[in-house]
Order: sequence, then C-alpha cells, then structure tokens
Amino acid sequence: MAKTKTVVRKVDIVDLIRDRKTFPLLDIPPIRIVVDIEVTTTGLVMEPKPAPSAKLDRLEKAARDVLDNYEKTITSECEKFSKKIAELMEQGKEKEAQDIVTTVNVLVKNALNSAEGAATKAVDDAKKKEFQGDKLLTEARVKTGVKVTFAGVKLATSAVRLAGSHGADLHAYYTIAKTLKELAEELNQQLKGEEKLRSDLTKGVEAYMKMRNTKVMEAAKANGLTETGNMPGFPQVIMFIGESIVKTGKQLTKGKDASAIAKDVLDFTKKAIVSQHQDVEKARQMYRNQTTIMRQKVDKISLKADELAAGMKQATTLKQGVAIGAQCMQVKGKVRVLAGDLDKAVGFLATMELIMKEDLGLKCDDRTIVDKLKEIDVKTIFTEGASLYENVKSVYELFDTVKSAVA
Repeated sequence: MAKTKTVVRKVDIVDLIRDRKTFPLLDIPPIRIVVDIEVTTTGLVMEPKPAPSAKLDRLEKAARDVLDNYEKTITSECEKFSKKIAELMEQGKEKEAQDIVTTVNVLVKNALNSAEGAATKAVDDAKKKEFQGDKLLTEARVKTGVKVTFAGVKLATSAVRLAGSHGADLHAYYTIAKTLKELAEELNQQLKGEEKLRSDLTKGVEAYMKMRNTKVMEAAKANGLTETGNMPGFPQVIMFIGESIVKTGKQLTKGKDASAIAKDVLDFTKKAIVSQHQDVEKARQMYRNQTTIMRQKVDKISLKADELAAGMKQATTLKQGVAIGAQCMQVKGKVRVLAGDLDKAVGFLATMELIMKEDLGLKCDDRTIVDKLKEIDVKTIFTEGASLYENVKSVYELFDTVKSAVA
C-alpha cells in the first residue's frame, strides 16, 4: 500500500486592503482571505519525504502576488468612486451616492470571487513549474482552498456629514477646532510656568552679580587695598585691582606685576562664584527649554488655524462660517506677535549663554547682563499668550452653534 506525507501551508491575509486613505467616503470593513495549500507526496515502498519548504514558499508567493494585484485593482476603483461620491454629496445628491455604493459593493464582490479562482490557478501554475523534473514531486498532489470573508461596502459616516452640510465636512472642521483649543490650553499652562522660570533666571543672575562683586572686593582687601569705593565695574575691575595693588608698593604680591595679580584675583573670584554661575545656567536652560516648547506649540496652533480658515472659505453655506474664519485670522495675528516675542527670548538665551561662558561670565560687564535681561518682557509674552488663548476659545465656542450637524 502506498504511503503518503502531507504538508499544509496556510496563507492568512487579515485584510486584503492595506490602505484606505484614498477612498475616505467608502466604508469597507477588513477583507480576510485565507489560502490553504496542501502538498501530498507519495512513496510506494519507503516513507516519502515531505515537500521542501522552499517549494511551498514559492507556491505561497504565487498566491500572494495575484492577490496583491487584486488589491491594487479594488483600491483604484474605490478611489475613483469615492471621488464621484464626494461630488454628489456636495450637490446634496445622497440617493445617487448610495446607488454608487451599491455598484461598488457588486464590483468588489465580483473581484473577490475572481480572486479566489485566480489564486488557485496561480498556485497550480507554480506547481507545474516547480515540480517539473523533481522525482519526489512529479506525482505529488496539490490542493488549494481559498476562503474570503467580506461584509460589504457602506457609505462612510464622513460622507453622510458632507451631505448634511452641503459639502462642508463639519466633523473634520470640528476636530481641527477641538485640536486648536487643546493646543491653546497646553500653551496657556506653559505660559503660567514661564513667568516663574523667568523670575528664577532673574534672581539667579542678580545673586551671581552680587557674589562676584563681593568676592572681587574681598580679593582686593586681602591684597592690601582699603579704598574700594571708586572701583569700576566688570570686567575692568580685575585689572584695576592688579594695577592698584602694585601702586601701593606693599610686599603682599611677592614681586608680581599687575597682570599676574589680576589673574590671581580672577582665579579667586571664579572659584567663589562657581555655584552661582551653575544656578544661572540651570535656570537659563530650563527657561530655554520652556521657550522652545512654547514656540513649537505656537507653530502648531498657527498650522491648525490655517487649516480651519481654509475650510471656512470653502464652507460657504455653513452658519457662522464667516465668523469662524474671521476669528481664525485674529488667531493668526496673535500668533505672529507671540512668535516674535518668543523668537526674541530664544535669541536672548543664546546670547546669554555666550556672554556667561568665558571665565564664568567675569569678562562681561553688569550693564550688558542687566540689559539682556530687560530684552524679554514677560508681561508681553504672557499678555499675548492669554489673548491668543481667548481667541482660540472663541473659535471653538462658535462651533457650538453647529454642533448638532457634527454630532
């Protein structure tokens, strides 16, 4: 009695259509296709060997290639009909759009029926090519089963909304307005923290300047200078102290010239202000990070306001569409001002990093540091941010008047 060995390869395609973005107005649930390939080898005397996995791989590939082609065909047809549905919905012709859905349903069903036979034939053709000349497989039997699960095509919810609003996709616009509001709320929270970070930075800088002034005076007195009332500010004070000490003629300097003494004073002061300098740099970095995040948030708000304004121009029949568009333009105006203020802040923080880097900032004068701090007006940033938030809230609230259309 002949002996047999059967190997089964299951090809499970969870969803034939991998990308539905090109036909948004058609609701097509996942199309599952399962292909079972059985290869049975026979031996008259000895136990037959199973069909090699490489052969089965190529049989599977033949089935997948055919199904991939059907995916492309179905996707292309659905994209074409989705565009027709959009045109009809903009004209308020929902019945005609439903008729197209029926047509697409039949088209897809016929294509899938055809795909079953095509996949089976592809495996059979591949079998003839693969098994030819192979003694083990010449008499092998191949059984292919294809099962398709398809629940039918429906009109997408977004298409129904289009019909109800004469072509304006209110749900999409409502989603944009909601995102816009969420971004503005996040920015509003960040603005509250911005004032504290700005205050921390200012206090840190003030403590740093006080400490460096204190320590440089200590250095002067330690080297015999008693008259310190008329000393210049930084960085001139360092050399001034060196020259003044030399002029006293005292032996505390051990024969050093003014430059060498100035270097000692600089080194002494640097060691004393390390902690305050680190506090300033930490505050600067935190403020920079916060400013960067706010700048990114403002950019996103601007982008969403652009999207919504463009949508309102198209939604000519939408109640409150003009008002919403006008508010979006106000948002854009506020964004420009706030973005400019934040750009100034970013520039200030970058400059501050540079002036505080050399010799822990001891080469920079007090006035430059103070002036740089004044370049950012925290009240302006906070005021503009709060005003922007109120504008965005107005946009969102206007959508309450059309909420029933997007529910």
